[in-house]
Amino acid sequence: MPDTFNGSYDETNSAELDFHALFDDPMLSGLIDQAMVDNQELKILAQDIDIANNEAYSWTGSYLPFLNLRAGAGIDKPGRYTRDGAVEDQLQIAPGKAFPEPLPNFLLAADISWEIDIWRKLRNSRDAASLRYLATEEGRNYITTRLVAEIAENYYELLALDKRMETLDITIGLQERSLE
Repeated sequence: MPDTFNGSYDETNSAELDFHALFDDPMLSGLIDQAMVDNQELKILAQDIDIANNEAYSWTGSYLPFLNLRAGAGIDKPGRYTRDGAVEDQLQIAPGKAFPEPLPNFLLAADISWEIDIWRKLRNSRDAASLRYLATEEGRNYITTRLVAEIAENYYELLALDKRMETLDITIGLQERSLE
């Protein structure tokens, strides 16, 4: 590669250009617009982009501690002639005070956990999710570019065939008149 290049350099990215700036033909622009709206592949890619974006977003909080709160209430009433019921009949909570029937049960708990990222598992997962998101974005750009190019190519090919047909009709007309 040479140290200097004498050609011109344009920083605009053709993938980011609006196709309306590339094509002046309103019929072609309408066809491309309709294809962009109705294309199933682009709709699927839009969903893939949302999924990848949500996955990347979900990893942003993975460095933070997790706090889980739990609450619950219930009652316990063992049968009188079961092992649990027989044991409760024999035991006293305090001297002269038996187990209440039914026995209320309450729970209020908080759990805190914090995963320390020593081996970069969380950072690597976050980075991988971000790269998957960027890949789906670029995949959509590729499909969009390919779709626009394919439609434009077929449209101009059809116009060329129409012109060829007109030329053939004119040529046939001229040859028929020359034979008369």
